[in-house]
Amino acid sequence: MVTSWKPEASEARRGHLRVVRDDVSGLLAHDLKTPLAAIAMNLEFALGELGPNAPASVRGALEDCRDSNQDAVVLVTDVVEALQLASGQRRPHLAPVDVQGLLGAAVQRASRGAAARGATLVWTAEPTTIHGDVDLLERALGRLLDRGLRYARAGGSLRVSLKQRTIAIRVVNPDGAVMLLDSEVAAQSLATHFADAVLRAQGGSLRTELDADGAMVFVVSLPS
Repeated sequence: MVTSWKPEASEARRGHLRVVRDDVSGLLAHDLKTPLAAIAMNLEFALGELGPNAPASVRGALEDCRDSNQDAVVLVTDVVEALQLASGQRRPHLAPVDVQGLLGAAVQRASRGAAARGATLVWTAEPTTIHGDVDLLERALGRLLDRGLRYARAGGSLRVSLKQRTIAIRVVNPDGAVMLLDSEVAAQSLATHFADAVLRAQGGSLRTELDADGAMVFVVSLPS
């Protein structure tokens, strides 16, 4: 017997799979919060119990674990909120946002990470006001700057510009172009997924591209 293919059936199946994926992702992210909180509490306890003669290597290892655990908590939170924004369960709280000031603060926070990598972080911005969720936008910009710094090598730079409601975060390295693979991987990260969900929920967008000079660029189109 020959079974005819129906586009609507295929689309219905894809829709069902998306629902299942989102449900599983949401449950997984929610359930991870409890063990991560337990890890954080025990690491703080262990650090507090270390005496003055404890080896610096031991303290350093525990502090690295604590910092990595905090990063994991941020990732889990981002997954949950990205799903909520995409499904409409969470709606942004729109208000006037001074994007120039918001971007400047985000760059300032990221400057420590740039210095640690031996990279420079420079930015230019024209006065820009939009209607958006200041908390979500602040976090999205922070995620993108941190992601960009992962690809900035020693001697390279992260160049950030704001013009006509478009933010460009450009990774420029001294040894030439970033590989296309890096651009594709960056576009599929949890950081960019979260930022994309934040922007789409407010009428904006995000894309990752290579410019004419081979530099990787995060291009943020802000809502009006």
